[in-house]
Amino acid sequence: MSNYNYHSFKPSDYDFKNFKGPKAGEKYIDFKATTLEGKQVALSDYLNKPIVLDTGSITCPMYANTQKDMNALKAAYPNFHFLLLYVREAHPGAKTKPIKTMAEKLIHAKSTCELYPETRAILVDSLDGHAHLLYGGMPNMTYVIGTDGIVKFRANWTNIEALKKVLNNINKIEPKAYYPVVKPPLNIALRTLLIGGVRALFEFMVNLPKLLKQHKDAGSM
Repeated sequence: MSNYNYHSFKPSDYDFKNFKGPKAGEKYIDFKATTLEGKQVALSDYLNKPIVLDTGSITCPMYANTQKDMNALKAAYPNFHFLLLYVREAHPGAKTKPIKTMAEKLIHAKSTCELYPETRAILVDSLDGHAHLLYGGMPNMTYVIGTDGIVKFRANWTNIEALKKVLNNINKIEPKAYYPVVKPPLNIALRTLLIGGVRALFEFMVNLPKLLKQHKDAGSM
């Protein structure tokens, strides 16, 4: 994972077996990020409410498959801050190229609101993915952080049903962190990969057997 903003997707860019980052029951780790308006903020700025922190990018089929439900939860739970941390492109290609500058990353993040019905506050991570790697580096993961700064829940893959239970009982710490991957429907997967471009789709298909094996070995299938 030396080249954070990789040019071509490889399953080896992710370690599904080792979900790093602060665990449930531990203190959160603060970080700085950039809003779509270019303002520097810290995660701690949002601790006046419990935080639901999600990660994604416009070329991530897992994000595309969960963003509608996550935005519905935002509407249903107004006493929480729902934040989307924009990370690296999961499947870059000729149409949506790998990010090389912070200006490009901001453009990609702003495109999220054009391509998806995204109502959450979007925070843009640093170019080197500091916050993303700090919290585990998965393409579409979720954390819930209480106003006391304690991680109440985290999931290696965004899991809507598990998240709902936590939102209904924010004072309970959920120690489980590994959840089965919810495969996106074929139409969502194809549409999202083609946002990256034909090369992104080709690379995904070529690497699919290895990717499925990684999921199986990690117990996420």
